[in-house]
Amino acid sequence: MDPAVSYSQNDCKTLYSPATVIEVGQDPTLVKDYVVWSIFNLVNMNCCCLGLIALFYSVKSRDQKHSKNLTSARDYGETAKRFNIASTVISVIVIVIILAVYITSFIAMLQQIQRGP
Repeated sequence: MDPAVSYSQNDCKTLYSPATVIEVGQDPTLVKDYVVWSIFNLVNMNCCCLGLIALFYSVKSRDQKHSKNLTSARDYGETAKRFNIASTVISVIVIVIILAVYITSFIAMLQQIQRGP
């Protein structure tokens, strides 16, 4: 007997569709933990140890995500993102300042060489 078909007393077929309830929770893959960005900041731009702090919060976010605690995972992920942004911005500013000092000193050295002793 087909489960989607019921038979009444006068042998008429009545079609019904069974109700299925699916509970859809939040997708844990949507919670970002920024581990790759944190590792990049730790290895390449570890300004004031912000990359290490960001990596710490990223790992905590990933742990909370695996234990299905999505609100804590999201909070730790946002904190890791803030530390990553701060580390990236400060490191870029420091690199620009170092390049500016290097270029100006190189130009001054070339001008000194052109003038002679």
